[in-house]
Amino acid sequence: MLVLTAGRMNMKYPDEGPWNAGVEYRWAPLDRWRLIPTVGVTVAEQGAAYAYATLQYDFHLGHSWTLTPMFGAGAFHSGGDLDLGYPLEFKTGLAISCRVAGLYRVGVVGYHLSNASLSDDNPGTEVVELLVGFPVGAR
Repeated sequence: MLVLTAGRMNMKYPDEGPWNAGVEYRWAPLDRWRLIPTVGVTVAEQGAAYAYATLQYDFHLGHSWTLTPMFGAGAFHSGGDLDLGYPLEFKTGLAISCRVAGLYRVGVVGYHLSNASLSDDNPGTEVVELLVGFPVGAR
């Protein structure tokens, strides 16, 4: 699945947080644990960027709704007023989405970026994004 996102970083101070957009590729769930490997990139105003890999798990809530926790890590490049204190940042979050027309997903995702105190400076940031997912490849 290819997922497009758009939202706002630094939701603790939303008037100051930059707008962001991203793209993510989700593979099919792995057989044994049904974990979903993903890779993605998010870019924000004033040059901030985050390239990451996560593991996700889909909890199906009825026929159409899905709750998806995620955990991963990636490289962060500071830009403008958004400096997270270290180039390695961990991503933890939760998405809720609805299947539309039997193929697409539309939803919202919230996550936290933090360097887990790898640096003395660990401000972290909260991100809220809208998401739209499209199936790709063989079905």
